[in-house]
Amino acid sequence: MHDKPTLRQNMRERLRGMDEGTRHEASARIAAHLEHLAATWAAGTTVALFGGLKNEPELVTGLLPALHALGIRTCFFQIEHQALQPRLVSSMEDLHRGQMNVWEPKPHCPVVDVAALDFILVPGLAFTRDGKRLGRGGGYYDRLLAHPNCRAERIAIAFEVQLVEHITTEFHDQHIHQIITESGLIQAAAAD
Repeated sequence: MHDKPTLRQNMRERLRGMDEGTRHEASARIAAHLEHLAATWAAGTTVALFGGLKNEPELVTGLLPALHALGIRTCFFQIEHQALQPRLVSSMEDLHRGQMNVWEPKPHCPVVDVAALDFILVPGLAFTRDGKRLGRGGGYYDRLLAHPNCRAERIAIAFEVQLVEHITTEFHDQHIHQIITESGLIQAAAAD
């Protein structure tokens, strides 16, 4: 068992150890699993994506057009007052590289109420199969998921190497409902 700082460091090292080819192939497989899942959603469903740090699965360039072709509305987050604010994104032209070089919506993109999100794709450093999540330490996603109007299904997006047996959680740590890795979908049996 590791404390959070130690586990974060171990996971960062594990992710840095993935070569670019493996990361690219795994990202493509994750995107394919996500596209397959999204094909079961009703047209007009709203999903929030994340812009991907260097060592996170790349979901933007291939997945965004595929979701739009299915009639899925897509949002990305803008950081405002230490909170994640969802904004509607219609195409790659609505995105730019923002803080920490992640994809963010441009200022003209309309704000979307957190209550309107049906699914939130959630990044992190580590996950357990029962729905525990270790974030990067900023608390942005924990605050978003704890928002009283947030009713969205939470889908963690991760590489297989990010799955661990145990994560020590605190009262503010939010659980996720599903996990998608390059191997497929995992139904998390989380008890919030």
